Amino acid sequence: MYITTGDDLVAVCERLKSSPILAIDTEFVRERTYYHRLGLIQVSDGTTCAAIDPIHISNLDPFLDLVRNKNTVKVFHAARQDLEILHRLCESVILPVFDTQIAAAVVGWGSQISFAKIVNKVLGKKIQKTETYTDWCRRPLSESQIEYALDDVRLLFPVYEKLKKVLKKLNRDEWLQGEFMSLEDAKNFTTPEPERLYMKIKNVRSLAPQNLAVICELTLWREHEAQVRDCLAKNIMRDEPLLELARKAPTDVKEMGRIRGLHRNEISRSGKDILAAIQRGLNTPADKIPKLPVVEIYNAPPGVEEMIAAFVQIRSDELKIEPSVLADRKKIHDFVKCFDKNQDLENHPLLSGWRKEAIGELLYSILNGELAISIGANGKLKSFPVETSSPDSAK
Repeated sequence: MYITTGDDLVAVCERLKSSPILAIDTEFVRERTYYHRLGLIQVSDGTTCAAIDPIHISNLDPFLDLVRNKNTVKVFHAARQDLEILHRLCESVILPVFDTQIAAAVVGWGSQISFAKIVNKVLGKKIQKTETYTDWCRRPLSESQIEYALDDVRLLFPVYEKLKKVLKKLNRDEWLQGEFMSLEDAKNFTTPEPERLYMKIKNVRSLAPQNLAVICELTLWREHEAQVRDCLAKNIMRDEPLLELARKAPTDVKEMGRIRGLHRNEISRSGKDILAAIQRGLNTPADKIPKLPVVEIYNAPPGVEEMIAAFVQIRSDELKIEPSVLADRKKIHDFVKCFDKNQDLENHPLLSGWRKEAIGELLYSILNGELAISIGANGKLKSFPVETSSPDSAK
């Protein structure tokens, strides 16, 4: 069902509003724009499937009311970008949410599994990739494009139902609560603090303190321009000339024109604004100059992280979950560092949610000398309590 009028949207949303579960997907384009350009919204309750055209329909409130309903579970696959778009439209928290990609990782189907693979696994169907590079904002859409898009929610519903059964069988329903909390947290879908964007620029640490204030102001200017023009920040000015502007801090347009990579058109259009941003940075008082966070380089004692990674492999085999889902290298490194430096581990990801019982407490016991690892007769690693006199009784 292809929805192109407000009246049809009201009618289909009236039909969907009583459903406790809705499968949702979006099609968008974002190659050159600051914001996602929404091209299509697909929704299904398992029976009714609709493709809503946001280009033809200006008032999406009937659909957004469905999304805002806290009594309806919204099911997505790889939800983050869909939620970013919907959060901007709804201007409110979207919950409860269920992400089939995350759920698939928790039941051992693989980390970041694609929708095509999960559909093939659950339903034995192969999704044709004929419309992968469709410009979803171009009209008219063909019937095959609409059907391709509808399949994303038509097939998502049975995938969700299968995952719920597997989660219940494995007793891992509660594992997902913590995983989905970040998807339901509005702050994860808001624009990063503009004042901190300069920290992402390569070689920014090479600047003198006052020049840090300059690049902070220049980055704020560029971000504002990107939002106003709805284009990528790098299309206004790339990082390299931005950094050079901050380093040289030119005082006139002629001097600015000598900087490599700074286009004449942009100088003509924004030269005065750029110079004003530079001046604001130069005028920043010493006590207001931004400070870059201290980068702490930590090298774990030899062999410790390798030992922990080996144990993670043991547990992942036992739980039939990929090691990267259980505890990736970054989490392992951070966990070892915090333990070694007696830093607070209470809120560490490996000691929070389902990972606490699955792996975190065991890793803590190993680092604390309460649990040891040995190689069994079969050549496989196994763990045993340190107080045990022999590893023969290892679990």
